[in-house]
Amino acid sequence: MVTSGDELLRGGAPGGETRLPKRVVVLDTDRGVRWAIEKGLQRSGYEVFTAASVAEALKYANEDSVDAVLLEILPEAGLTQEALGMVLESASAPKVICVSVDSAPQHVIDCMRQGAADFLPKPFSLQDVRTALSRALATESERRAVRTGGATRRTEEDASFLIGISPAVNELRDVIKQVAGSDLNCLVRGESGTGKDLIARELHRLSRRADKPFVKVNCTALPEQLLESELFGYERGAFTGAVTSKPGRFELAHRGIIFLDEIGDMHANLQAKLLQVIEHKEFTKLGGRKSLKVDVQIVAATNADLEARTKDGSFRDDLYFRLNEVCIWVPPLSSRREDIPLLVRHFIEKHGRFSNDSTFEISGSDLQELTEHEWPGNVRELESTIKRWLALGKKVLVTQRTSPRKSQPIPEPSSAEAAKSVADPVPEQPEATAEPQTDPERILAALERNQWNRRKTAGELGMSYQTLRRRIEKYGLDQRM
Repeated sequence: MVTSGDELLRGGAPGGETRLPKRVVVLDTDRGVRWAIEKGLQRSGYEVFTAASVAEALKYANEDSVDAVLLEILPEAGLTQEALGMVLESASAPKVICVSVDSAPQHVIDCMRQGAADFLPKPFSLQDVRTALSRALATESERRAVRTGGATRRTEEDASFLIGISPAVNELRDVIKQVAGSDLNCLVRGESGTGKDLIARELHRLSRRADKPFVKVNCTALPEQLLESELFGYERGAFTGAVTSKPGRFELAHRGIIFLDEIGDMHANLQAKLLQVIEHKEFTKLGGRKSLKVDVQIVAATNADLEARTKDGSFRDDLYFRLNEVCIWVPPLSSRREDIPLLVRHFIEKHGRFSNDSTFEISGSDLQELTEHEWPGNVRELESTIKRWLALGKKVLVTQRTSPRKSQPIPEPSSAEAAKSVADPVPEQPEATAEPQTDPERILAALERNQWNRRKTAGELGMSYQTLRRRIEKYGLDQRM
C-alpha cells in the first residue's frame, strides 16, 4: 500500500487493461496523488483530467464526454456524498469510484446506495485504481453489448471472491500472487461457498502453467472405484465395460494444474495412490503394466478439519503434509462485511440481464439487511439470494433464505391416541396458511440446507442425482464457487 504520490507512481507498473481510450477525471485533494494517478493512467491508455475541487470536476463532466470520475470523499474539504450526487447527475453521467480513508461498512453502503460504481479505501495502489476502472467501465460496455445482442456472456468463473476492500481480501490477493509464482502444492481451506474453486483457477491463471491444462476433480461426486478410474484412467479390458482405453485426469493435466476439490472426503485407498503420484511423479492406469510420468502441480480444497482427521486416522498425515506445502485460508463472508455492498452490485450486474424488471433498484435498507445477515453459505449464498431476488422479486430476500428452524420435539401420544391412529390412519395435511413452494424454490432451499452437497440434496428430495443435475441446469441454479 502507498500513501504518497511518488510511492503511488513507483508502485504501478505500466499496463493496458483498457484497450479503448477512456476519459477519466481524478478529483483528489492531494496534488501528488493526482499527478501520480494521472501519469500512471496515461501510460495505461486513459485520457486523464485532474481536479482539486468539485467545481473543476463538474466542469469536465458537463462540458466533455467523461467515462469515469475518481472522487475522493473528504467532508472537511467539502467533498461529501452530496458531491457524489452532483457528479452522477452531470451531463456525462459517468461511472464514479469513491475514494476515502473511511471504509466503514455504513459509509460504503451509503456511497453504493447513492450510485457509486466502486469504492477504494485509502491508501491504495495504482493497480487498485486500474482494476476498479476496468471493472466499472467493462460493466457498462457489457450492458451496451447485451442490449445490441453482441456481447460475449461472462463465464461462471468470474473472480467475485476478489471483489472487495476489506483487509482480508487484500491479504488474499497478495497471497495468491505469491503462491502462483511457485510450483508448490497448495491446500485451499475455508467454509463452503467462499470461492475455493475460483481461487484455484486464479492460481492457474497467474502461474507459469497458465497456458497448460487446468483439470478439476470433485472427490465427492463419484464412488471410490469410479473416482480411481477418473483420476488415473484405465486400459482396455481392465474391468467389465472397459472396451477402450481412457486417459485419467492426471494424464490430462500433464504440465498443468489439477484441482482436487473436497479432498478431505477421499477414500483411504486412493489417498495412498495419490501420495505415490506426489512423491514419485508417476502412476499406473487401472489394468496397466507400465508407469506413466507426470508433471502436475496439485491444488486441493476442503472445508473439513484435516488436522482432526489425521488424528482419527481417516486422512493420512503424510499426504496432508505433502498437500499442505502452502495453505491459503479463505475468509468467510461474515468477516468481510464491508465487501458485501460491492458484491451485491457485482451480482446484480452479472445476473441482471435475466431479470424481468429492467428498472430494478436496491435500497439502502436492503443493503443494510444484506450487510448485517450472517451468511452461513457465504458468497455462494449471497449470489443465490440476488439471483432469486432478481427472478422472483424483493419479497424473497433474506427472510426466505434463513436457516430452517430447529424441529420441535413431538410429544408422545397416549396409548388410546396411538391405537386410534393405527386403526384409522389420517393422512397428514399441510397447513392452510403455508405457501406452496415451486420446484426451483424447493430445490434451492434444499441445496442451501445441505451446503450445495448435491448427492445429499437428491436423497432428501427423493430424486436421482442425474435428475437433480438436470433440474439445477433447467432452473439456472448452478453455482460453482
